[in-house]
Amino acid sequence: MNSTRILPALVFGGLVSFGLVLYATEDHPSALFKEFCAKCHGEDGKADTPKGRQLMAQDMTDPEWQAEKTDADLVKVVTDGGEDMPPFGKKLSKEQIEGLIKNDVRGFGKKNAK
Repeated sequence: MNSTRILPALVFGGLVSFGLVLYATEDHPSALFKEFCAKCHGEDGKADTPKGRQLMAQDMTDPEWQAEKTDADLVKVVTDGGEDMPPFGKKLSKEQIEGLIKNDVRGFGKKNAK
């Protein structure tokens, strides 16, 4: 095999491995989710908490719910609130809210899809 092909392959393989290690060690749920969302939605996203049952909070592991809600829908409800959910648009930045949706809320869907 040509040595000019080996080095890029090794570098690529190393980067992929490093990325997988980082993903595997990333906290899920995030500290933000634990602080702002887990009281109702639970650290596992199933909303099986006293407050979550009282308010009938959304089970974020539900595949149907995950499929029907767009990221824009979720950003809006986290930002502005809805029914019994308080608004977080003044407590969290747009980037933090988008991160919660991408990493935590969608993460519960990915875990359940396996």
